[in-house]
Amino acid sequence: MIGYLTGKALFEVDKMLILDVRDVGYSIYVTEPTLNWALIQNKVSLWIFPVIRENIFDLYGFETKNELYFFKKLLGVSGVGPKSALGIIALASTDTLYQAIVSNNIDFLTSVPGIGKKTAERMCIELKDNLKDYNPETPNTFKDNDSDVVDALIALGYSPSQAYSSLAKVDPAITEVNERIRLALKFIQ
Repeated sequence: MIGYLTGKALFEVDKMLILDVRDVGYSIYVTEPTLNWALIQNKVSLWIFPVIRENIFDLYGFETKNELYFFKKLLGVSGVGPKSALGIIALASTDTLYQAIVSNNIDFLTSVPGIGKKTAERMCIELKDNLKDYNPETPNTFKDNDSDVVDALIALGYSPSQAYSSLAKVDPAITEVNERIRLALKFIQ
């Protein structure tokens, strides 16, 4: 089974990333932020989850282990398929998704196309206990408004892990959102 791939992102076809791994092109479903990030990188490494059915062999790619973890957990919820799970992961960082699920933030979860109120409620109920072994990507030193900073960095084309790692280097004493964004941009690798 394919679990991890490293290669050169060639281009996008039908919302899939074509990843060249030793002259073999793999079509991989990824979130839009990951796609935008991957297309500007020289080398891309993705955690892979294959979905195999009767006449389907799809690959889903994730930048972090936590995204893969959430994807697997979401697939266990009745009414959530691979494309819906990928849409949920594209909403925000896994830390934000975790907080939305454990705090029953139904409005946040229903912002994904195809996820209605009942499915969002089912996700919160079924996943609340299943996420006990979740390890946050970010330490607890982040500010309440840092989700705005991360979202801004992602909108600029950076990956969630780049956004969080650069934000971790910003002085926690600085509280103004625009200043935190400006400083985080200096630390992005």
